[in-house]
Amino acid sequence: IGLGEGSMISGVAYPNPANDVVTISIEGDGLAQLTVTDVSGKVAMTNNVSLTAGKAELSIANLEAGMYIFNVVLENGKTAQFNVVKK
Repeated sequence: IGLGEGSMISGVAYPNPANDVVTISIEGDGLAQLTVTDVSGKVAMTNNVSLTAGKAELSIANLEAGMYIFNVVLENGKTAQFNVVKK
């Protein structure tokens, strides 16, 4: 009995690796909560994003160079998680 089945959706970010701006692309529209964590699990950034046609642009200029995990939670509870490398 998988309680979490069907709650994950696919998502990508490009360009990856990125410099200052990344576009996230997810199977969904509307408002979403984005949490960015570094590889040690420390929260580096949180942001509300508005997805239009499944896409949103996000500034990552304030992040240090390295690998980050983007966790997006849509209004309907569906989630997407993907890695982004900041140059």
